Amino acid sequence: MPSYKKHALFSIIIALPFIHDVFYLSLAVIGASIIDMDHHVKKNNIIIMAVFGILLCLTLYMLNLPFLVGISLIAMSFIFYISKHRGFTHSFFGAVLLSFLLAFFVIGLNSLFNGFNIETKVSLILISLILGIIILNKRILLPFLILVIIGIILMNTIINPYYTFLAILLGCMSHIILDLFTPSGIRLLNPLSSKKFKKTIGIILFILWALCAFIFNFKEIFPF
Repeated sequence: MPSYKKHALFSIIIALPFIHDVFYLSLAVIGASIIDMDHHVKKNNIIIMAVFGILLCLTLYMLNLPFLVGISLIAMSFIFYISKHRGFTHSFFGAVLLSFLLAFFVIGLNSLFNGFNIETKVSLILISLILGIIILNKRILLPFLILVIIGIILMNTIINPYYTFLAILLGCMSHIILDLFTPSGIRLLNPLSSKKFKKTIGIILFILWALCAFIFNFKEIFPF
């Protein structure tokens, strides 16, 4: 199975104990996929992200609307442009920063759409379409969009900044955990340390995730 499919499936597994809404699960898949945009094969995706961010900034500025939404895309494209593969974006700090910027984009764009009286479900579909085109591997884009659109239509998603950030971060961390099991490992504490971490840390992180998932769901079942 290609790595992008493994990362997409594993992100759903990692996020599912904490999140049950289809839109938020889709953000976990986006989070798992965005980590690898530091790869040279994603150069076109980075260009699309930067151009869309610039156009969005200019449009919002001319309309006298908050343009920081576009700045978040430009910032991410710059990070990917200067990063080496499995560099900063594959670190814990990189995952947190990317999750914050992407969550800011999602929340900001949804607020803008709502300001134009676009209903929430349509807004979320448009956001999923934009993120899918910019970030996802084209081979999973169509099934991703079909499943997400059906899920958004059937469910009544309420956008929450904390859940948005959490979903993306879980996706990013799922990617990092899988990469820790590869022979080359990753520099988890980049840029503070260039030390490579491998399978042992991956096992520890997976155990911590399992404990957190158990505690979270235990409280859901036995709220006392």
